[in-house]
Amino acid sequence: MDDGRNDVLSTLAPLIQVRPLVEQHCLFGPGWSAPHAREPLGMAPFHIVTAGSAQVLLPDLERILHLAAGDVLLLPHGTRHTVRTAGTVAAPTTRLNHRDNGVVEVKWTSDLPEAVSAVPSDGSATPLALELICGRFAFERVADNPLLALLPEAVHLKAADQRESRRLARLVETIRDEVALPRPGGRAIATDLARALFTMILRGHLEGHGAGTEAAGLLARPATARVVAALVRDPARAWTLDELADQAHLSRATLVRAFRAAGAPAPLAFLAQVRMTLAVRHLVAEGLSLAETAARVGYESESAFSRAFKRHYHAAPGDYRDAARA
Repeated sequence: MDDGRNDVLSTLAPLIQVRPLVEQHCLFGPGWSAPHAREPLGMAPFHIVTAGSAQVLLPDLERILHLAAGDVLLLPHGTRHTVRTAGTVAAPTTRLNHRDNGVVEVKWTSDLPEAVSAVPSDGSATPLALELICGRFAFERVADNPLLALLPEAVHLKAADQRESRRLARLVETIRDEVALPRPGGRAIATDLARALFTMILRGHLEGHGAGTEAAGLLARPATARVVAALVRDPARAWTLDELADQAHLSRATLVRAFRAAGAPAPLAFLAQVRMTLAVRHLVAEGLSLAETAARVGYESESAFSRAFKRHYHAAPGDYRDAARA
């Protein structure tokens, strides 16, 4: 990402209005599984793998994600999921112990001694299979947060894939130290570090997704941000360029120039992108039918929606949904 786009993200991040909640330090022995119900609107759970490896089951998406040490997973829309130690089946008889260490709630499986706090780096035997730091990001003004609406169901930041992997590793390690080795001010420090982590998650996602970067550029400017928010709130509306210019309080020509300056397509072409982004969520994550999805994103018939979807994704909606859930 170039310097200009980094400046856009610096402008955008404070406007997202997110409150981090660092809540749990989890220590799991082999064969542990922890289900999580769908979160209320505006609550986005996150998991940081600080040692070991994990699998995250997303039943609504029919997907399994594999997380290694240093990886971070954000579920922007609070989808239900199950976290489990990798490679083994859950042991239903294993109990969880709990205690509050003054910073977070510590949870550990009953097959572990309370003193266990990390997987040994020398590879020596240990019953600890997975160490996690878990929490949630609470988004304020969810209905007016178009970037949140355009994020996917799962954002997986892989430590091994990041150009700034050492920075991510240092940040994760520092959060872990504040949580596992509590000192005065630990809760406040962990919260501030989690806010920085959220921005890194957002940056990592935007660097790998061109459409997301375009949205970031538009949202960083008040006039175009009003247009994006209007499109996300009501994607089914038969918007005209005049109506979008009214939303931005700009002339039509100035609005088009503003979109181009943000690296985005023309406003009505961007509306088509928004509709396709939301269509994927309706189809894959929410399991809506083609007819329901078409109506939600502004198409009068399934055939018209299917043609538009195929032009955008080079696959029919049903084939895309099946591949996403494979």
